Amino acid sequence: MKKLIVLLVLLSLTLTGMTALAQDDEPTIVTWWATERGRDTAETRDLHFQLARAFEEENPNIQVAVSLYPSRGFATRILTAVAAGQGPDVWYHYYSPDVATQGFLADLTPYIEESDVDELWFTSAERRAVYDGRYYGVPRDAVSGFIAYNKDLFDAAGVSYPEEGWTIEDYRALANQLTDRENDVYGVGAIVGGEGCMLWSPFSFNLGAEITSPDGRDTVGYMDTPEAAAAMRWCLELVTEDQVTAPAELMDQFGELVFLSGRVAMQSISDWEIPAITEQADFEWDVVAPPRFDEDSEVIPWTDSYVYYVWSDSPRQEAAWTLVEWLASPAAQRIAAEAGVWTPNSPAVWEELGWDEDPIAGVSYNQLQAAERVPNYLRSQYFWDCVAGPLSDVRTLWIEAGERDVEAMMADAAQSAQACLDENYAALP
Repeated sequence: MKKLIVLLVLLSLTLTGMTALAQDDEPTIVTWWATERGRDTAETRDLHFQLARAFEEENPNIQVAVSLYPSRGFATRILTAVAAGQGPDVWYHYYSPDVATQGFLADLTPYIEESDVDELWFTSAERRAVYDGRYYGVPRDAVSGFIAYNKDLFDAAGVSYPEEGWTIEDYRALANQLTDRENDVYGVGAIVGGEGCMLWSPFSFNLGAEITSPDGRDTVGYMDTPEAAAAMRWCLELVTEDQVTAPAELMDQFGELVFLSGRVAMQSISDWEIPAITEQADFEWDVVAPPRFDEDSEVIPWTDSYVYYVWSDSPRQEAAWTLVEWLASPAAQRIAAEAGVWTPNSPAVWEELGWDEDPIAGVSYNQLQAAERVPNYLRSQYFWDCVAGPLSDVRTLWIEAGERDVEAMMADAAQSAQACLDENYAALP
């Protein structure tokens, strides 16, 4: 009987030890939040899960729980979850690097110093992840801006296609030549024609003016200059004087990518729009580098990147970094590129895929290689709160109220934006 009791005790201890071991071997679950935009393809949604499963195969001790949310309001969703202590371990977004001062982003510098994942990134992509010499993210991708044009509309109008080295006045002349409003054909579409062309397109760099200082903290001395006023006037006259821009009804139907309507001759786009155009366009199209300011200047590339972030209070920060490091690596970059969804963060991967010589991707590759400036909307974490609104007011006053003193309007906008920026930066700890 005593032997039986001893055996039962030993068996119980063994089973307890096996249970504890099994619990210790349970994989860590990392939460990854991502977004969907209206123009994203089905492949975009599937890619997130494809990447997660590929990562898990290489890291069986970590599982990835993917959640996809609409892009509208995504930043607010993140901040709300973080404030409640329920933030995701990993997500991607397009913050200005100085958002790191708010404290909810993990400083990834120690991890990166022990890794070689950053050695092959485009400089423009790496710049998006660094603040004050520290890494607070890693680039998901690397994109540039350029012009897509509808070859069928050019051919029907008997107009030659645009070529690299063209100027903004060449662009404007083509827009006028190709517009046929009686037949619902428009020279240009979407953001060009308002404050958008000063905010987030290649035109924002190639109109001969800046609207903020390089660090994004100053608008006075930039937005209120004669050059900035002339640039804004150029954008607005496309709508009112030239009347070459697509109507709001097309945006209601096609969203920002009105180029897909087949009735827009040219649109400023980036690599993010290429998958949708490739899948949905039922006409012949091509792309060309952005127009430069004038014959005496060089085109200034506009580039951007989404960035992967890790929550500073994540209880699974080591596992989260393992995921982020892999997502930014050449292996994951190739998967995304071959799916036709995101363009790689590394020039080496572009070259490996032959994209540097591709008629379409090669245009972007050349822009990425030459990029030096940070888009003005990514220079300050308070850009959208302080700068975008006053610029939008200028458009409203011009188009809806018929005011034409753009110099005075831009001066007022600069003062309003500056006061807001000063107030917000003064409140930082």
